[in-house]
Amino acid sequence: MNKKQFLESLSDVYTRIGRTKHGVGVIAIRPIPKGVDPFKNCDPHGDVLEISEKELDAYPAPEVAKNMVRDFCALQDGIYFVPNYSIDAIDKFYFLNHSRKPNMITKDLGETFITARAIKTGEELTADYREYHDTKSFKP
Repeated sequence: MNKKQFLESLSDVYTRIGRTKHGVGVIAIRPIPKGVDPFKNCDPHGDVLEISEKELDAYPAPEVAKNMVRDFCALQDGIYFVPNYSIDAIDKFYFLNHSRKPNMITKDLGETFITARAIKTGEELTADYREYHDTKSFKP
C-alpha cells in the first residue's frame, strides 16, 4: 500500500477498538449501512494457521499468552484458527463481543463479517459466537 492508497482507505474506516459494557470491543465511529464489511481493510492478505487445543496446551509458552488465543480465536472441532502473523497483531474483528442479538453476521464461519442491519455511530458491533465457535467449550 502506498501513501495514496492509505489515504483513500480512510474512507472505508468504520470502526475502532474502544471501551464497551463488555470491557473492550468494536465501536462504530460513523453510521454503517446494512450489508457492509467494516473490516475489509483488516489484513486483507493474512491467513490463518490451525493449532489444536492439545498443541496449544502442551506448548511451553506463558499461560496468559495462550489465554489470548483461547479468548480471541475461533475454536472448531478442537482446532483454533489463529492469525499467521502473531497474536500481538490481531485485527479489529477479533474484538467482536458475543450477543444473542448480534448486529454482525458471518457466512464463512468467522472469516469475514457483514452488518446484519444499519449500525449507528457509537454502537458496539457484536457477533453470535455460536455461528463459528464450538459450543462445547463456549458458554454464551
